[in-house]
Amino acid sequence: MKTINITLEPECYDLSLTFKPSFVSSTYKRVKKNVWKKFDSQMFRGFTVKQEKTHVFIKGNVSIDREWIEDLIFAETGLWHAPFEYEIHRVSKKFRWVLEELSHLYPGVRIPVSLFERDKIFVAICLSKRTDYEVFVRSWMEKILKKYNDNVLDLIYVSKEDLFEIGTSYQILNLVDTLKSVTMLHKGLKDLPTYIKEHLQGQEHISDPFKFLSIAIPPQVARIILISKVKGIGPKTADSYLLNTSFHTDITPVDTHLKTVITRLKLFSEVIKAPQSSLCSKYTCTKDVSRKLRVPLCPISNNCIRAKVLGLGKLAGWFQTLTYLFGREYCRKNKPRCNTCPFKKDCNYFNLSRKIS
Repeated sequence: MKTINITLEPECYDLSLTFKPSFVSSTYKRVKKNVWKKFDSQMFRGFTVKQEKTHVFIKGNVSIDREWIEDLIFAETGLWHAPFEYEIHRVSKKFRWVLEELSHLYPGVRIPVSLFERDKIFVAICLSKRTDYEVFVRSWMEKILKKYNDNVLDLIYVSKEDLFEIGTSYQILNLVDTLKSVTMLHKGLKDLPTYIKEHLQGQEHISDPFKFLSIAIPPQVARIILISKVKGIGPKTADSYLLNTSFHTDITPVDTHLKTVITRLKLFSEVIKAPQSSLCSKYTCTKDVSRKLRVPLCPISNNCIRAKVLGLGKLAGWFQTLTYLFGREYCRKNKPRCNTCPFKKDCNYFNLSRKIS
């Protein structure tokens, strides 16, 4: 193993705000404020990331090639990307004011990317369906990584009793079927539409499905394959996986927080719909991607939340991340904190509620 001891001084960066909403942080445990320690494995020992004021300290032992160490550090901390705040001026006025307000509330948020533990990120995302990431998923992942950290795919073969040691929730039981499905992904590629298969470029014989989906093919194609060929994967989970394992920040997982914030602030005048698996498994969201990749355009792209938010370009995934933080703190689906919300003057939901009361 190689010992690393690196100090960085990034501009406009907050480690905890960056890690809190990210599935990459499911491979870490927060040991105290602004200190995160990665669960030990054959690849990482005593690997910690800590922030003190403007400095970020990375220490520990890693068993990867030395030329990959810098890439690892910048990817997992999110520092591979410059501050997204610097790009807000390029956004249309419809979204600019929201991004400005959210970035003032939650400054220094970046998008971490996992380079070497995509399988673990996939597991965490599968477990996050219809449950609280902070409360349940982190707890489940800690149990999983302490026992199966060197190969989470061993979960496919464990007994139901061993699974129950992790938890008895349906997310854990369904995880096994999803992992089986993704490991057999290569068998389903031959049944894909021709307009998808032409992007595989002879890569049907894949040894690592996670790496294949993250970096070998366009993310829009990977999304269609995930949704159409992997059991239990829908639009949100597919987008979450790609956002956290590739360097495409224009990917937008449509979760409850994003839908709630957009609806309550009435950012779109028309009625908008959530992504639908039956359509996302066949179509792409934007005209530009449709033309470039020769993939059919979704028939509801004019009224879909995801397609609309993709208008933010490379800031789309960052916007979704900010709405997650804002949604958990203020704009909750149930019992929102409207009276203390910084958006209440511009909020259609708050103003309507006041009129009714």
